Amino acid sequence: MRWRTANEQARLDEVPTILSFIINTAATALSAVNEQSWGMRLLPKYGYLAILVAAFWEGEVVLIAAGALCGSGYLDWRLTILAAAIGGSAGDQIYFYAAHDRAARAIKKSKRLSKWYPKVSKFVLRHGTVAVLLSRFAAGLRITIPLVCATAGMPARKYSVLNLVSGFAWASFWVAISYQAGTHFK
Repeated sequence: MRWRTANEQARLDEVPTILSFIINTAATALSAVNEQSWGMRLLPKYGYLAILVAAFWEGEVVLIAAGALCGSGYLDWRLTILAAAIGGSAGDQIYFYAAHDRAARAIKKSKRLSKWYPKVSKFVLRHGTVAVLLSRFAAGLRITIPLVCATAGMPARKYSVLNLVSGFAWASFWVAISYQAGTHFK
């Protein structure tokens, strides 16, 4: 019998932590909703705008709560996915366009980035489609991939289409998972 190292055990312990985080977030959102507070009265009017703004930066937690609210019947899942996908894609588009000049200058100035960048650039150009589609699901890469794609010379049209597809996949994934949790809290 092989004993697990502390690192392996820590990775195994992360899965229940993530699942409990999703369930706790959904339960908290739904318990607040059930009180019919002023927030509940504002939710149908401003909820989708809040989702769009939150997704613009990093919106997983808001999207998990919104998906649970969809499952409970408080929000429409189609509008939630639409708002999150547009917000998330718009944020990444801004990173992409802002990176054209600024990131190239930063790479030239930094010795560490100058050594690291050619390898990453080559990888992104070789696997650009997959990198853009999956970057939204990888923590920490959501901001990095648009910057590298822009400075590596990925065409803006290609990036924009892939970014929008990735945004819809990301929003659909989180809403679908948390929607299921929301159906149990009705």
